[in-house]
Parts: sequence; C-alpha cells; structure tokens
Amino acid sequence: MPSPAGPRALFIYYRVPQAHRADAFEAITTAQQTLMRRLPGVQARLWCRSDEQATDALEQTWMEVYEHPEGVGALCEQVLRELLQALPAGLIGSRHTEAFVPLGAATAPVPTSEA
Repeated sequence: MPSPAGPRALFIYYRVPQAHRADAFEAITTAQQTLMRRLPGVQARLWCRSDEQATDALEQTWMEVYEHPEGVGALCEQVLRELLQALPAGLIGSRHTEAFVPLGAATAPVPTSEA
C-alpha cells in the first residue's frame, strides 16, 4: 500500500447542489466507510468549504481527504474509483483530485540565495 513518492495524501473536491446534499453525503460516507474496511489504515474524511456551510447556499464545495501512514498508493486510488463509479449521474459536480506529500527536512526545497 505504500506510495513510492512518500506518504502522499489525496484531496478530492467538487460542488454539490443543495437538492442533492443528503443523498451525496450518504453515498460518499458509505463509500469512505467501505474503503476504510477494505484497506486498513486508510483514513477518510469529508469536509465542506467553511464559507459555504449555510443551508440555503445553492451549492457547496466538498472535499474528501484520504491519508494512510505509509501514503495513499495506487491500490487505494483504484478501490476508491471503483466505489465512486456507482454514484448516480448528476449527484455531484466533476471531481478534481490533487495529491500532496508533507514537507520536511528530507523533502524541503533547498533555499537559493539571490544576489
């Protein structure tokens, strides 16, 4: 399960129309629970953009966060894709996936001096 690039995490964001929030919440959290059962160690969270939490907002931006102590690898991404292919069309907007790794002593960029 380790990622060759290090302990990378996935951040997946999309828009959810007001009319679909309850169904989207149930579908996404069910998929996340299934993923965590199938791949021990994976942590999955669902977030909402803080300035869009009003219940009367027409859309909200949601973000799924996936982490594993050894990094989220290809197997996790594959299982996640399989689970989310079952989402009904139009339930959420298009999903945008970004992967990040932590910065630390071994991975931080070396500062350059400019004259």
